[in-house]
Amino acid sequence: QSSTFAGELGMASSVNRSGATGRTGSQKRPSPGPSGQIAHQSSGKRAKNIIDTDVTIRVNSLQKGNPLLNYLSNMPWTYDSKIEADYVVGRSACVLFLSVKYHMLHPKYLLTRMGKLRTKFTSRILLCQVDRANDEPLQDISRLAFVNGWSLLCAPSARECARYVETLKSFEAKSADSLKKKVDKYDNEKIFASMMTTIRSVNNRDVGTLATNFKTCKNVMQASVERLAVCSGLGPKKVRRIHQAFRQPFRPTKKA
Repeated sequence: QSSTFAGELGMASSVNRSGATGRTGSQKRPSPGPSGQIAHQSSGKRAKNIIDTDVTIRVNSLQKGNPLLNYLSNMPWTYDSKIEADYVVGRSACVLFLSVKYHMLHPKYLLTRMGKLRTKFTSRILLCQVDRANDEPLQDISRLAFVNGWSLLCAPSARECARYVETLKSFEAKSADSLKKKVDKYDNEKIFASMMTTIRSVNNRDVGTLATNFKTCKNVMQASVERLAVCSGLGPKKVRRIHQAFRQPFRPTKKA
């Protein structure tokens, strides 16, 4: 697919490669951004030092002509003909790019590419540009991603696709804690909700019901099964789970 971007998306030699500036392909192609320019156009020792850093996105050489590259302006990137993925955004994370239009023309392409990358990365992201308003091919893409263990991200434009690639790279070294919602340590209501929703099947509506009926966390923890059961919306399984959550040991005791 990568080698056919120019033909598929109508990007002939006179295509506009300069974004909003209105220049044609016969003129010197501008860099996609300051950071992208450094990684792509630098040479010699300077280029090696930049490419070796952990912030550089490695791009398959076959992606030349993909409009997505024009929008990679916040992270440095460089072409790499040795990688099999379209984009490498981490030591164990890769991105495979696909447009719905291309999938409609070449339905076997995606499965072939997935097979080559199956054992080479632990985090595999399929980035799909939804450039056709047709549900059937998108459903097929979703099915292939699910069956083969790929995470699917969909975007309506090349610009949005580029933002996904940059975000994946920027979060490469960050822990899951950075994505979790921050809870104010002085907000008792949010703390109570955060604690109670860790119990299986308990949702925010249940939290509101418990807060209204019991007023404090202590009262919920000490409530009997019969007292919990009178709360609307709490079925037998949910009542049992809430009751057991505050009475089971943190670590199961070993039988002698």
